[in-house]
Amino acid sequence: MGTALFTGVTGLQVHQRRLDVVASNIANVNTIGYRGSRVLFQDLFSQTLQGGSAPVGAFGGTNPQQVGLGVQIASIDVNHSQGSLVSTGISSDLAIQGNGFFVLSDGSAQSYSRDGSFTLNANGVLVDPATGLRVQGFLADDTGVIPANAVAEDLVIPVGATGIVRATTQADLIGNLHAETAVGDTVTRTITVFDSLGTERLVDVTFTKSATDNEWTWDAEFDGASVGTGTITFDSSGRLDPTDPTSQPSITIAGATLGAGSGSEPADLVFVLNLSEITQLSTPGDIVSDVSLRNQDGFPRGVLESFNIGGNGEINGVFTNGLTRTIGQVALATFSNVGGLARDGRNLFVETPSSGNAQIGSPGTGGRGTVTGGVLENSNVDLGTEFSNLIITQRGFQANARTITAADTILQETVNLVR
Repeated sequence: MGTALFTGVTGLQVHQRRLDVVASNIANVNTIGYRGSRVLFQDLFSQTLQGGSAPVGAFGGTNPQQVGLGVQIASIDVNHSQGSLVSTGISSDLAIQGNGFFVLSDGSAQSYSRDGSFTLNANGVLVDPATGLRVQGFLADDTGVIPANAVAEDLVIPVGATGIVRATTQADLIGNLHAETAVGDTVTRTITVFDSLGTERLVDVTFTKSATDNEWTWDAEFDGASVGTGTITFDSSGRLDPTDPTSQPSITIAGATLGAGSGSEPADLVFVLNLSEITQLSTPGDIVSDVSLRNQDGFPRGVLESFNIGGNGEINGVFTNGLTRTIGQVALATFSNVGGLARDGRNLFVETPSSGNAQIGSPGTGGRGTVTGGVLENSNVDLGTEFSNLIITQRGFQANARTITAADTILQETVNLVR
């Protein structure tokens, strides 16, 4: 009977531990990025009363006789299945769809989490506000390109601090030069372009009707000096051939950007003046030429105003001058054995010898999931399942308690035999 008592105790112990796990799952049903756990049992040990024997002659042999001595916990596994996503509208909130963990660092060690409720600190660094750990990722260069060999580091998003400009590389003119314009008459238009420092530069473009049919000359001036001249010839339908180099001449404003060149030398501003969309058609009524600047791709200085994060984890900065540029990309980590990670509290996991080393890379590569901004991942705990496990665990505990009670009753009857 003593064996039955101790066997019942092992049943109470493992069911109590299972109840602890179920209680933790239920307690974290609304914890962002939480991963539920489960408990698996296995038999503890078996006492062999009689070993098995092989058949001999007419004797058929016997099976072994063993008595189980209880139960033990085989494993407590973390369920890493996907949790449901909920939209928050906050650009710094991130959620992973698929495999992977956000990489967080304190400067010396790394932790991993599915909780993407991040924010920017006073220095513009993307951090986990609950722990102060810094989110790791890959920073883009000044052109918005993330180097192929980039190393994960702190993600800095300097809203309100970083400025960006773009020098003009092409200016497109559109409109019509009146076909009945007298020889020698001119049409002048002033266009605005920007140098590499974002400084506004005014260029006067003058078209002059030539004596030759369907031909105009043009001259571009900056600060009273000519920076480009040429001739354009229209076909019989009043249009220019866009493949003709004369319809897309290059303009060079020497020394337009002071101090932007190497050393103290000023830099030149070079851009294409696209004339290919200008026509030469007759205009009813008064003689009118309506050439104008349709578009130019330069921008003055703009300051980082906001940001958003795309499905590949790229952080796109939006600037006050209308430009957008990639600032960086969130890094994700995967593991050979994700079940080998150890919980470290605060929604964090740390690697162990069982999990293997973190394999850090870009979202959407190497089996990593995608990252979505303005969204968070809820706990993957299913209340229906947990309540069912709660009932099963309670019944298991009660049944083992009854085993102890029954064994105690039998022992009591044995003691009473001496009366």
